[in-house]
Amino acid sequence: MLKLSKLTDYAVIVLGCLGKQVGKPVSASFVSKETGVPEPTVQKVLKLMAGAKIITAIRGASGGYIVPLALNCISIADVVEAIEGPLELNPCVNDDDNDCMLAKLYAPKNKWNKVNVAIKNTLDGIRVSDLMTTTKIKELA
Repeated sequence: MLKLSKLTDYAVIVLGCLGKQVGKPVSASFVSKETGVPEPTVQKVLKLMAGAKIITAIRGASGGYIVPLALNCISIADVVEAIEGPLELNPCVNDDDNDCMLAKLYAPKNKWNKVNVAIKNTLDGIRVSDLMTTTKIKELA
């Protein structure tokens, strides 16, 4: 079974919270209080998403985290790759792995790549904003 970690689910929740604070930097503790996600988890998610440039970290006394794009501009594929790493069902489909042991036994690359592309395209077509209607986040005053 292909399964994403809860961290990816938390990332969507965190993005939903940040998205409601248009242009206003918010702290990890604020996000934690608003979403109910434990603060250490929020901090980890924020760090991963900032590293992937999905969100922006602003330093200083009035700093925090912001989403530079509207949530309808961020794909679920972007979030999954920021949290989980590259989307690959089978390591032998990666062109960088020329020494894959499975590839020496048989040639799965072309067949598995079709599956990888289909999943990537599907996740690229779903936006974070598409999931916000079912995600319960307090309305922020």
